[in-house]
Amino acid sequence: MEWTPIQIALVAAIALTGGTLGGLLGLGGSVFIIPTITLLLGPNYHLYQASALIANVFVASAATRKHRGRGTIRRDVVPVMAATAAVMALLGVFTSNVIDAAWLYIVFGAFLCYASTSEIVGLLRRKPDAPESPIGATRWGLALATGAIGGFLSGLLGIGGGAIMVPILRKFGKIPLRQAVASSACVMIAACVIGAIAKNASLMNLGQSGATNATLSDSLWLAAILAPSAMIGATLGAVMVYRLPTTLIRSILSVLLAYVGIRMVLTGLQ
Repeated sequence: MEWTPIQIALVAAIALTGGTLGGLLGLGGSVFIIPTITLLLGPNYHLYQASALIANVFVASAATRKHRGRGTIRRDVVPVMAATAAVMALLGVFTSNVIDAAWLYIVFGAFLCYASTSEIVGLLRRKPDAPESPIGATRWGLALATGAIGGFLSGLLGIGGGAIMVPILRKFGKIPLRQAVASSACVMIAACVIGAIAKNASLMNLGQSGATNATLSDSLWLAAILAPSAMIGATLGAVMVYRLPTTLIRSILSVLLAYVGIRMVLTGLQ
């Protein structure tokens, strides 16, 4: 794949924006990066997924480094979530390689639309964020379920998994927004490392209708363009988490979830 200077600059700008959103909201950033790059370069989902998973590792690592000193990473759920997410990310990659996942796009998108609507309703009713609570014993059920769903969708769709983990932690775990964002970022490191290795290892054996077959070299080149800008953005986003009002962060999260949810549903219906 040959790159023009304009394409490189645009992809880097997309990565910076996606990384900033990822660091701010506890996402990998690829929920923004993959759809936007598709509009810019045309369809080649396997390639974008493989590269985005690599970039997500840098996004999550940069964000986690900022969160670690703030005491917002939940030790009662993160270790179990990370282990579960890593295993399920591997299963998600294998699934993405062999089946038509249209219905999963629709289910995933519908849940994100529901989470967005719930967040908007809470904002309109002025419902406060969940209060911080002391970290106690491991919350096995919440950790296993969140890690399994987030990790599987990370490997399946090439996303960080935070777009599903943050809403689950907040909705069902009653975990405050900043703690959910920080914990999600930490878990994504494990999920995306495993997912990136598995996806890139299988890339040469995959074809894609309407797109040039991708190679490992193509994926690494694209990841090399994405990762530096995305990592800078993630660092900025993670700093902004503690400086912006929680209401504003919740508003941004609800809009992004709605955008991604609608796009996922439309993708599944195509």
